[in-house]
Parts: sequence; structure tokens; C-alpha cells
Amino acid sequence: MSTNDIAVRGGTVVDGTGGPPRRADIGIRDGRVTEVADTVTGRHEIDAAGRLVVPGFLDIHTHYDPQVLWDGLLTPSSWHGVTGVVAGNCGYSLAPARPQDRRSLLGTLEMVEDMRGPTLAAGVTWDFETYPEYLAAVRRRGTAIHFGGFVGHTAVRTYVMGEEAYERPATDDELVRMRRVVADSLRGGALGFSSDRAGFHLGDGGRLVPSMVATQEEVEALASVTAEVGLGVVHIATGENYRWVYDFQRRLGRPLTWTSILTYPEGTASRAPYQDKLADHLRGRRDGADVWAQVTCRPITQEFTVAEPTSFYALPAFADLVAVPVDRRHDVFRDHAWRARAWAEFESGTWLNPRWQTITVSSSPSRPDLVGAPVAAIAAERGTTPFDVICDLALDDDLASRFTVTFANDDKDGVTELVRSEGCIMGLSDAGAHVGQICDAVMPTDFLANWVRDRDVMPVERGVHKLTGEIADVLGLDRGRLRPGGHADLVVLDYAALSPGPTRRVRDLPADGERLVADAPTGIDHILVAGVPIREHGAQITDRLDRLPGTVLTPSGTPEASHG
Repeated sequence: MSTNDIAVRGGTVVDGTGGPPRRADIGIRDGRVTEVADTVTGRHEIDAAGRLVVPGFLDIHTHYDPQVLWDGLLTPSSWHGVTGVVAGNCGYSLAPARPQDRRSLLGTLEMVEDMRGPTLAAGVTWDFETYPEYLAAVRRRGTAIHFGGFVGHTAVRTYVMGEEAYERPATDDELVRMRRVVADSLRGGALGFSSDRAGFHLGDGGRLVPSMVATQEEVEALASVTAEVGLGVVHIATGENYRWVYDFQRRLGRPLTWTSILTYPEGTASRAPYQDKLADHLRGRRDGADVWAQVTCRPITQEFTVAEPTSFYALPAFADLVAVPVDRRHDVFRDHAWRARAWAEFESGTWLNPRWQTITVSSSPSRPDLVGAPVAAIAAERGTTPFDVICDLALDDDLASRFTVTFANDDKDGVTELVRSEGCIMGLSDAGAHVGQICDAVMPTDFLANWVRDRDVMPVERGVHKLTGEIADVLGLDRGRLRPGGHADLVVLDYAALSPGPTRRVRDLPADGERLVADAPTGIDHILVAGVPIREHGAQITDRLDRLPGTVLTPSGTPEASHG
């Protein structure tokens, strides 16, 4: 009788190393791959004939920090072959957090990451304070896929400084205490340290986020703790101020990843051309910097309402809107002086390029005939500005109308160059954040189906490597490869049929919160996490499991690493 619990038989293995596909069977026992060979048997066999067998995908850039506390399935990522996620990006972890800090932390997540306040209040149970306690809370609840995270600068700063984290530089004593918190978090399982230095995010109460109030010296001192304890990586949301990370990484000596290089239309005043950023990145890599720029195949497309216009909070006029309760924002949008001010800021291009030609009406209770219409065309017909169209239509709909805008990354040639470039890592899915505006958790299936297969941007083995082994290597995780002794996280794909599927709006979050999901991908036949099937024959089966098989991902060298 076979000693394998499971044998995946007859498939073409793309093992995550970047090596060529090969016909092979895979044996699995006790959550590990036992053999990859011509013929393998097991007590339970999965027929993979005509299919690709690949490592489970890793997502390095998510914001599942709150959602993991109420949704151990980590949807929609777990529906799309993702078997490991990294949260806490951009400095916005949910821990550490003292009881008196919780309100402002949730307020910042609501502002920056478009997480609805009532959903956070209903869904987050605070049975933790420190970052290691947070990871312990995740373990107690259980997850369908593996979960890890960065400890965030904003959380660390607020933990030590309280409300003054939003107001002033840290004292020397406070910086010492923050460094101690980062060290304790890394030793307790954090995958690294993350900060937001982009400069345009507003947090709780419309204030600049704490990580931007910090000095550059503070950022580097906290990031340097990773080198001092010999654990973890550094993530920085740099915005346009990215060049410093290359010199800093060479002094740091730990891997560093930054967010992100995107394509923007020529002439966008607020953003440097992607070609310049890519050239700087490649030059920095050639000079010896272990820096990984995150890129994505997804266009930066958002669906927004004027009731909660987080897409535009970078503009000063919209920053003033933050303090206005939603039920009184009608008055602001009726104010033509405020509209003129906002329009001037849009037109300056200083903060963002609204790309009016890409904005369409996605829903309107009062004018269903306008759904799909570009607001620029409506404005030309009415003899007004596109922003006036948005305001007027929203007022007619009691602020319930929705609009879709594409800000960036819709240049297919540019995206192709970025995903092919050395040292550019697949990231920026933002899964768990902006859930009312986007559903980019589908990035892995979109990339393999629509870019690797349909556009032939690279061989399938390289495409799989970019979603698995490459990310694991940057994070220092023993994941992302199908090899004897390795973790049995794998996906069986009907490659020809692979598709992210449609996106739809549902209400399934705490406090009747709504989100966009893609819950019907095609071509994902089987998903195994730690050798446990969570999807069989194209259907999720987590409701049948006695326990969820996911673990907490921790850096090599920590006591918890042996469990992850």
C-alpha cells in the first residue's frame, strides 16, 4: 500500500523554479511533497491529466490585516489559487495597538484603504495588543491559506506616541522604544517592516498619516532593525520619492521592496514616466542594490461614489471633505465655489491626473440611460466640466451613483516591459483593501491567463516562477517550489480554460458591508494547502474540512518558523 496520502497524477509540473515544464506525478504526505517522479501512487489520487500542476501562488502585497480576523478563508484570494498572502503593507498593520489607539488605527484604515468603518468595528475583536499577540489571534481563528504580515510604521508610531504620532517628530527616547517594538515584532513572527512615505495619504480625521510625519532618519532607523536582528525584509510605499531606497538598501543589507512602478499617460505632471523609474531601478540593481520594485498587470481602475471619494482624497479640496459627515456632503457638492476650487486642482495635475476621458457612469438610479457613458462626452453635450457632471448626477441620485475611472497602468506595451524586467516583482494586488472600488486579488489568474498565455509575454515557467518561487525568495520563505521535502501547496490548472471570471458586488461583510468579488474563476481545478484540498474539481470545499490548513508565515530563524 502506498505511503503517500495523496498522489497528483498525470499532470505537467511547472515547479516554480523557472525550469521547463515536465510530465511528472507528485506524492504528498503530512503536508509535504515526498516525491516528484514519473509514477507516484497514493491513498487518494488526483487526476491531473492534461493539466498544469504549479505551486500555490504567493501575494506579497495585501491588506488582509482586519479581514483575516473574521474571514479565515481570505476570500477572494483563496478562490484564485493563492496559498500564501502578506499583509501589513504600506505601514498599516493592525498591531501593535493599545486600547486607546484602536479607534485612530481603524480610522486610518478607513481613510487610506477604503475599509468601511462599521465593518471594521463589527468585524475586529481586539484580543491582542502586540504584533506577536496579533499573529497568535490569527492562529487561534485559523486560515484556509497561509498568512503573514509586516509590522507597520503607522501602528508602531501610534503605539509609542499615541495621538502625537500624527503631529510631531519622535524624541530620541521614543525612537528607541519604537525600535524595540519592531525588534519584538520581528522576533515574534513579523515578515518585515513596512512604511508609507508616498506623502499623499490622509489618515484618521484627515490628518497626514503618522509615517509621513516621521523624519527620514526615523524611517531608516526602524527599517534597520531588520538587519540588526537578522530577520525580515523592508517594504516602502515610496510614491515618487523612490531613489533613496537603492543607496539605503546597500547600507541596510536586507532585501527591500517598494511600491510601485506603474505606467501613466505621457505628460502626467504628478508622476515620473515609468521608463525613467525603470531605468533608475535597473541602474540601482546593477550597482548592487537588492531592491525589488513591485509591478502589476492590472490597470489601476476604481469604482467610486462622491459620498466616499477616496480616489480623490489626495487633492486639498477633497481633504477638507474628510471632516464633513456623509449626510452633509450634499451641501459641499452643491457649492459651486468649492467645485471651481476642486476643478482647478484637478486641472493643475499637481496631485493626480483624473483622466476624464476614462471616467464612465457605472450606475445611476435616476439616469440608467447614462450607464456606460463617458462623463467627458456628457459634459461636452451639457457645456460644462466633467466634474460638474459627476457632482450633478450624484446629487440627483442622493450620492448613490457610481463612476469608474482608470488612473494608470493601461498601457499594454509598458506593462509588458515592466513585468518582463529584471528585479520587478509581481505585487500591488491590494487584496483586502479598497473592496468597494476594486477586486485585484485576481492578479495571479489574470497574469497567467491574459498575459502569459494570451499575450505570450513570457514562457509559462517564467510566469509561474514570478508568482511563486521569486516572491518566496525575496521574502526568505521556504515556499513557492514543488520539490521533495517542500511544502505541499499546489494548484492544478486547466490552463486553456483559466480565467479570473466576472466581478460582482455583494454584501457579505460584517455590518452589512459590501464589496467587489470575483468568485467564479475558471480553470482552477484543485487547490491544496499543506497537503489538504480546499478546492476539488473547480469547487471550494472548505465547508467540509474539520480544520483549516493554513499557517502563519514567519521568517526563517524565528521559533514560529518551524510551524509555518
